[in-house]
Amino acid sequence: MSDILEIGAAEVEITPTDGTATTLSGFIFRENKLALGVIAPIFVRALCLSQNGILSMLISYEILGISRELECRVLSTLKTCLGDVFAGERCVLTATHNHSAPPVCSLQGELEPNPAYLQWLCDQTLLAVQEAMRKLTPAKLFSAQIRIPGLTYNRRAVLADGRVSMAAIPDAPVLERGPVDDMLTVLVWRDMQGRNLAVLLHFACHGAAVCSQFIQGDIPGELAQRVAKKFDAPCLYLQGTTGDINPLNTSGNRKSMIAWVDLCMEYLQDITQKVQPLPSVPFRMIMTDLPLVFCALPQKAIVEKNIKGLEQIAEGDKDSLEIQETLRLLADIMNFKPGQRPDPSKAAFCAQALEQAERRTLNAILSGQLLSPCPLRVGLWQIGQVGFAFIAAELFALSGIKIRAAGKNMMLLPVTYAGPIVGYIPDRVSIEKGGYEVNDAWRFYRQPGAFIPETEEMVVTFIQKLAANL
Repeated sequence: MSDILEIGAAEVEITPTDGTATTLSGFIFRENKLALGVIAPIFVRALCLSQNGILSMLISYEILGISRELECRVLSTLKTCLGDVFAGERCVLTATHNHSAPPVCSLQGELEPNPAYLQWLCDQTLLAVQEAMRKLTPAKLFSAQIRIPGLTYNRRAVLADGRVSMAAIPDAPVLERGPVDDMLTVLVWRDMQGRNLAVLLHFACHGAAVCSQFIQGDIPGELAQRVAKKFDAPCLYLQGTTGDINPLNTSGNRKSMIAWVDLCMEYLQDITQKVQPLPSVPFRMIMTDLPLVFCALPQKAIVEKNIKGLEQIAEGDKDSLEIQETLRLLADIMNFKPGQRPDPSKAAFCAQALEQAERRTLNAILSGQLLSPCPLRVGLWQIGQVGFAFIAAELFALSGIKIRAAGKNMMLLPVTYAGPIVGYIPDRVSIEKGGYEVNDAWRFYRQPGAFIPETEEMVVTFIQKLAANL
């Protein structure tokens, strides 16, 4: 038996062939309008690892998230084409949470994914994996960690008037904000002659710097390309716990996003010289599901009242007294200032989406059945002294800090947006404060309700136990 780990990596484009024939995913205020074109290509990147003839793979997509349907399609394609060498339990799919890519998971208010594009994603994934397999080479692991201060902020600001605002500079005094995780980690595999084979870049930053109608990779995609060029090797961006972490100093356009990346790259000027060798064995993994429990369903009368108010707004009503509270809810979701009325068209569109979500909850109430637990995919990889905790959800920075601490003698990196994505899992303290990620985000992920308050603690404890078993 050999302890040598072989590594191969490749990237393949997943930019739609017609950049003006698709909508974009991630911002409901786009109202499902078609993209205006392609500013920068987007990619799928595959990292293959082989030890003693056993193949494992990590696949990263520059998309918002990975649905159960997409995961099933990809795994089926790989199994059919690769045969016995492929094992689904040894394959992890992740997303960069890019808000400027076509829809690939069913989010409330967005169009359903195009089946032809989903199949093309599978075909391109197969090409990336096959190329990565062809490149498999005995490798050594190197690593560096650098703090990137001042480029991200915790977007959950608790204001003096009780609101939770996403704004970097809110319109009211800020009482408190949550933490940020500004540690950037670079992992590099090199062959025995010192040639770079593959790079993993781990950082926590929401892929929402650009709010345009153009296809592009946002901050994660731009960083991956810059780092890949620096090392002359494919680079996979692994998203940290970024459910409450946004990029700072961006204006929603590509120019400001590029300026942000320029600042970030200043910290990485000599990164190729800073990486230090690490053991690359043992290589172990655990992949399993953790059942998540939903909160009790609300009273039927409350949901019916919500539906009625949302129907009125969707039909253009903005003045009736009975819908003012619902209008305030929409303003909170769309991050408007107090007293500022949402754009009528955008408010109507958002109201229609939320109405459909409320009807899902109503149908669950009328069924009389208890909500079945939601399976959360959780996995742990150990490569020498480095660990990856893969979680198929959006976690907050505080959760990531706790997961890092669970590594003890191992550099444990929390990787979110693995597939299949289930939505946000806020911590108990954040739940008490409310805000979009707590009160409303589960609706956009088409869940019948929010998860119980202790869910985040269960997830962190579960990862701690997995790390102890490894």
